[in-house]
Amino acid sequence: MSILNILHHNHNMEKFCDAVFEGGGVRGIGYVGAISMFENAGYTFRNLAGSSAGAIIAALIAAGFTSQEMHDELVKMDFESFKETGILGSLGTFGNLINATKHFGMYKASMFEKWLDELLERKNVRTFADLHGRLRVTATDVTEEKTIILPDDLKKFGIDENTFRVSTAVRMSMGIPVFYEPYELRDKNDNVHYIVDGGLLSNYPIWILDNGRDPMEIPVIGFRFIHHPGQIKSKKPNIVSYIKQIITTFIESGDADMQSVVKGDAERTVFVDTMVEGKNIGITDFNITKEQVESLFKNGIMAGEKFLKDWDFKNWSRRHR
Repeated sequence: MSILNILHHNHNMEKFCDAVFEGGGVRGIGYVGAISMFENAGYTFRNLAGSSAGAIIAALIAAGFTSQEMHDELVKMDFESFKETGILGSLGTFGNLINATKHFGMYKASMFEKWLDELLERKNVRTFADLHGRLRVTATDVTEEKTIILPDDLKKFGIDENTFRVSTAVRMSMGIPVFYEPYELRDKNDNVHYIVDGGLLSNYPIWILDNGRDPMEIPVIGFRFIHHPGQIKSKKPNIVSYIKQIITTFIESGDADMQSVVKGDAERTVFVDTMVEGKNIGITDFNITKEQVESLFKNGIMAGEKFLKDWDFKNWSRRHR
C-alpha cells in the first residue's frame, strides 16, 4: 500500500456520523444496503435514533452489528412468524378480529422480542446500560396521547433505564397498532399505559438528535423511504386490510412535512426506494419474498452510493447552520 493510500485509508477511518431511521415495517433491509455504503466509505455511527423498523436497525447498529451481519439475519428471517396468533388464529380473519377486540391487537409480539433479544445477546447487549446512551427510540403512549422517547421517559414510570431491556423498548416502538397487541407499561400510581408504534406520532424522529438550530461537530444523517401512494385496489377491502390501510396512511404521512420543519433536511437524508419489480413493498407486507428482500437491499446500496457521491458536510453546515 503506497503512503498516499495509507493516508487516505486513515482519513477514511476517522469519519463519524449520527443517524436517524424512519419507520417502515418489513422494509428495514433497505437501510442495511445503504449502511453498507457508509461502512465502505469509512463512517462510524455514533448516536442513533429510530422509530418502529428504524428502531430495530438503530438498535442493531448500536449493539455493534455490521451491515453484513444484519443482512444475513434479515435474509433468513421469516417475517410471517412474527404474526403470532394463538388459538384464535386458526379461525382466520374472524379469529384475528376477536383477538383485536379482546387484546387490542390481532397478533402478539413476543416472538419478535425474543428474536431481537437473542441477536443483541450475541453482542453482550441486554439493557440500555450496555449501550452507554447511544440509542433512543420513539413509541406512542396511547393512554396519554403522546410520543415517548425510550429510554429517557422510563423514569416517569419509575423504571431505571439501566435495567430496561433494549429488545422490549424496540418491541414497543414497532408495535403497529391494532396489528400488534399494545405493550402495557405501569406507572408509579399503578395505572396501565398502552404503548404502541412510535411511527404513529413521530415516524422520523430527527428532532431527538438535532433541534434544527445548533451547529454540529458531526453530521446527523437521516434514512427514510421514498413513499409511493397506495395503489388503488379494485376490490373492496375486508375489515383487516381496511385497518391496515388506515394505519399505513397514518404512519406514512406522519412526518411528510418534516422537510419544512428542519432546514436542509432533505439534503442530509438517504432516500431508499420501496419499489421492487414494479411493486411497492408496504409496511405490513409480511409475506415479502427472499427475492424482494434482496432487491430492497440493492435499492439501499444504490441510495447510499447516490447520497455519498454528493455529500459534503462542511458545505451543508455553511448553508443550513
